[in-house]
Amino acid sequence: IISIKTILITLMLILTGYVIYRLSYVFMILLVSLLIVISLEPFIQFINRQKFMNGPINRTTAVIFTYVMIVVIFVGILTVGIPPVISQFKKMIISLTGFLNTLNIDGGADKYLTEAVTQLGVISGGVVSVTLSLFQNITTIFTLILISVYISLDWINIKDRFYGLLPSRNRSKAQRIMSDIEINIGSWIKGQLILMFVIGFVCFLGLFILGIDYPLALGLIAGLLEFVPMIGPIISAVLAGVVGFSMSPIKGLGVIVLFTIIQQLENNLLVPKVMQRVSGFSPIAILLAILIGAEFFGVIGTVLAVPVMMITFLLIKRLVIDKENY
Repeated sequence: IISIKTILITLMLILTGYVIYRLSYVFMILLVSLLIVISLEPFIQFINRQKFMNGPINRTTAVIFTYVMIVVIFVGILTVGIPPVISQFKKMIISLTGFLNTLNIDGGADKYLTEAVTQLGVISGGVVSVTLSLFQNITTIFTLILISVYISLDWINIKDRFYGLLPSRNRSKAQRIMSDIEINIGSWIKGQLILMFVIGFVCFLGLFILGIDYPLALGLIAGLLEFVPMIGPIISAVLAGVVGFSMSPIKGLGVIVLFTIIQQLENNLLVPKVMQRVSGFSPIAILLAILIGAEFFGVIGTVLAVPVMMITFLLIKRLVIDKENY
């Protein structure tokens, strides 16, 4: 016979699971906000240590300055980069269609190629629409920024209150673990910034040499989207291809070759080396984490995969493997 206690516990577990499921969006926002806070904490502390007009910069000023700087950079890149790409899309379709009409090929082949161009337009337009929809979700972005700012402003007190909930013998260990997490995630952010700068600069340089319009805007987009593993480089390549094909098929093909070479060097050399150094994980572990994150949480999962993996393994190492010595 099943006891009343067992039934009540089962019902509570089911209710808890249902609540978590229904509030999954809220938990995701909080998780992303916490990762943003932890990622920016080393920069905030750096600014906090500086002096301005013979006086120290307080934490509130450091937090506001950090977030404003990030928002300005983010909005600036989008403002400079997205409009030229959209304006070139229609020009690309017209250019490719005109090029096909000049070819001396039979009607069947001409029809086939024309349909291929149309499908390319649909696919490219879809990618652009998806990209814009991501950036136009103002409510989510505003909520993330607002929650992150509030947490960052009170981060020291939040940590102190959390430490106060722990037994006194575990407080120093918790402080060391939190410090390690902030340092490791800060290193990961530095690695991402290095990748974004290198990819953005190389794309700008290659597009400039090829004579593609808006090389700086496209380079900025490529650098920004480098933060989104796997998907970001594909989107930036498609956007650059739109501009290239709008000028001429030859330049469009040149852009495809350029981004193929860049992505091969990035995937096989740059990303594994940089991420392995800042995260301590092998390239295959990083790739698996990204694939798992993408499968469960989509684009957000690909972005959060590596830092979540770093935090998880750090906790396991400190609380299980090094339990006696840490």
